[in-house]
Amino acid sequence: MNTRTRVAAVAAALATAVGGTALLPTQVDAVGRIPIIKTTVTHKAIRLSMHSVQAGRVRFRVVTPAGDHVLQLVRLHKGYTKAQFGQDMGKAFSGDTAAIKRVDRRVTWAGGAEAKPNKGGAFATVLTAGTYYLIDQNDQTGRVVSALTVTGPLEARAPMRTSSTIVGTGADRFRAPLAIPHTGWTVFKDTSDEPHFLVFQRVKPNVTRKTITQYFQSGSQAEPPWILPGSTSTGVISGGSRTVFHYNLPAGHYALLCWWPSDETGMPHAMMGMYRLINLR
Repeated sequence: MNTRTRVAAVAAALATAVGGTALLPTQVDAVGRIPIIKTTVTHKAIRLSMHSVQAGRVRFRVVTPAGDHVLQLVRLHKGYTKAQFGQDMGKAFSGDTAAIKRVDRRVTWAGGAEAKPNKGGAFATVLTAGTYYLIDQNDQTGRVVSALTVTGPLEARAPMRTSSTIVGTGADRFRAPLAIPHTGWTVFKDTSDEPHFLVFQRVKPNVTRKTITQYFQSGSQAEPPWILPGSTSTGVISGGSRTVFHYNLPAGHYALLCWWPSDETGMPHAMMGMYRLINLR
């Protein structure tokens, strides 16, 4: 449940983003002809197998030798500086709705994936030309960051094979099947005008929507007694966009939650009702 605090670390990371990255040869998925960027995240650095790629669908494979890391891919719009973004992120997660609106509209949130030792993550997204930053949401130092240059026109590439679709809506709700496979690729789509991200959290079999509602209404900051080991998180995606996300979790009962702050109230979307219970089979 502490996932809601992770994204705020992006601000510090971008404030000290590095530049002057070297260009390395493109690696290509021989089956789908989709470039694959292996991204190794440590407590000190984010290492990419390439720092430049042609625009189009790109797949990221995220691994780590130690710790729990959530890779986030972002692009700042023209005229919006890293310093401005850093200031706004601090305000946004304190409930400042004006700042939330700015980070909603002046940043392209391009997704991401969580990685732990021996359990990497993966996601794929279509990137247009520009400079993107890759950041570890769990980094508190502001130094773990890398840059990716996307060049040229969009190249037609094969679609990803997926087994389900999960939608974050403008009503701050999730639409999803009642049951999906416990492992595979899912489309995560945001049909709203605000960013969303998706947390899979395993919960006890008897948990209902009422259980979660009562927990939020209680105002408790303690870890809910009904959660179980087993979770993963996507990165944040912008309103009107989509990503393809790979997950591999134990079968069971799960809550889908989004902790992004509302541009109307400043509250995390989950506390406004953006959670859904599904089964992974």
